[in-house]
Amino acid sequence: MQIFAEKLKIELSKGLPGTEVQFQMASRHRFSDFPTSPGKDTLNASVLILLYPHLGSVYTVLTQRQSYDGIHSAQISFPGGKREPADVSDVHTALREAEEEIGIDQSLISVFGTLTPLFIPASNILVTSVIGWVKNKPEFNIDPKEVAFLIEADLKKLIDPGLVKIKAHEIRDRIIEVKYFDYEDNMIWGATAMILQELLAIIKNSGIFDT
Repeated sequence: MQIFAEKLKIELSKGLPGTEVQFQMASRHRFSDFPTSPGKDTLNASVLILLYPHLGSVYTVLTQRQSYDGIHSAQISFPGGKREPADVSDVHTALREAEEEIGIDQSLISVFGTLTPLFIPASNILVTSVIGWVKNKPEFNIDPKEVAFLIEADLKKLIDPGLVKIKAHEIRDRIIEVKYFDYEDNMIWGATAMILQELLAIIKNSGIFDT
């Protein structure tokens, strides 16, 4: 799996696929109902895409949010959150939030880089996705106030285009057509799916799983 890590770092150094690839997983209403770029009042946030070897493959971890009175209630996401005044960088935000939400020891994580920042118009947040690597499968300790459960996802399975599906989904009393990853009956959609799409494009371009 160290070969995976080295190839991924090389591919990241070549440049990022960008928003064009991210938007392949966007719902149509994103472009018709919302602004497409951040404004002066947009907040910054970061998420951690934690990668680790497991069962002969490479996994990442996502969280099922707890239900709450908010726009992203009960959705599946990467661990992360809004930047706080004490955070010195986007990377620091991602690592801090991941430690708080899933109990991962920050000192174990090697940061490989970041993906293309993604604007989430529904919540007016600009998200930076930080890619981190740990050499061994970590022990997780979730914060039950924020996380309902974890989804440990095999990238070799996620890369299968057959997992991408479309269905009608109710959002704030509206029925819209949503494109999503159907991973073991978990619906990964919205910004998380867009972030994941760019990560998977990088992995496909690298040929990491071709052999």
